[in-house]
Amino acid sequence: MLALEEREAWRERYRDGYFLAPMVRVGTLPMRLLCLQYGADLVWTCEVIARSIIGSERQVNEHTGVVSFVRDGREIFTTHPDEKSRVVFQMGAAQPETALEAAKMVEQDVAGIDLNCGCPIKFSVQGGMGAALLEDPDRLCAILKMLVDNMSVPVTCKIRVFDDEERTLALVRQIAATGISALTVHCRTRNMRPREKAMWHRLNSIVEELKPLPVVLNGDIVHYEDVERAKKATGATSVMTARGAAANPSIFRAAGELPAIETAVEYVKTAIRMSNPYGNTKYTLMQMYPDTRSTVFRALQGSKCYESMCAAMGLAEFYESEGRLRVRDRDDPMRGRAGKRPVAATETPTKRVKA
Repeated sequence: MLALEEREAWRERYRDGYFLAPMVRVGTLPMRLLCLQYGADLVWTCEVIARSIIGSERQVNEHTGVVSFVRDGREIFTTHPDEKSRVVFQMGAAQPETALEAAKMVEQDVAGIDLNCGCPIKFSVQGGMGAALLEDPDRLCAILKMLVDNMSVPVTCKIRVFDDEERTLALVRQIAATGISALTVHCRTRNMRPREKAMWHRLNSIVEELKPLPVVLNGDIVHYEDVERAKKATGATSVMTARGAAANPSIFRAAGELPAIETAVEYVKTAIRMSNPYGNTKYTLMQMYPDTRSTVFRALQGSKCYESMCAAMGLAEFYESEGRLRVRDRDDPMRGRAGKRPVAATETPTKRVKA
């Protein structure tokens, strides 16, 4: 349990920051490392369901340094020492005891624990997690209190707002009383979709209510210049971006964003160096590749292994020098069956494959 002075020191980590938000499938290890390289102050993991990581085995890859939590032959969560001091482990949990047991599994490898209290997807809500916790503040706060009282790293949570402002303020007061180090507010309601404009104006009263607790804004941060604009408009101490980083991880650069194709190349290199599962790398790459009509994009759609992906992106030499040595067969299962010749960028694949 952190002493009071330690908790106060940790709160400073959540002030005046620009963070990577948790993103399903996209926010895996390569994306987090790349965002840190480009200037992100903290990075959140994809949500990990608490009960899925309990009972997993912690394994360290001596070649890549990647730390994996493996259960029944499946990697539940991966991290790396390079992000240890700046990665926040987000989890979905429905009960205090389960949450604590899961958090203890990763305590030595992360910089903080975050409870997801805003995800509206059916799986989470039916399991009593995510946005379901907003409807049961006592259970939500019991989970947070259990974590705050028993973890040696700071605890935070991420919520959405209610339609009713007073109900929102009552909830955040109760949450703050648990002793968390910061609160992230996604400025949309549970039923709002990403295409709907985030309600930044709803954050002002929350910031005032919770001072001096750091409050992080999430929603519609898509360019670096949005950071100061959002902080000035809302009083938020920090901001968090999801879609902006998914499109171009260099959104964190104070000097300005790099061309998307350049960051895509760096993403693939990072993924290979970390032996990231090929399917996840391809999915993420498809979100960030700028020109969907180019021959390169079509070649990437048709790629079925890292070798053909690298050939399409002009990285064949990189793959030969590093990829073959670093990528495990289980992370690139098709490479032995992908054919004798990789698809080149100048070729059109014979079959379109959904990313």
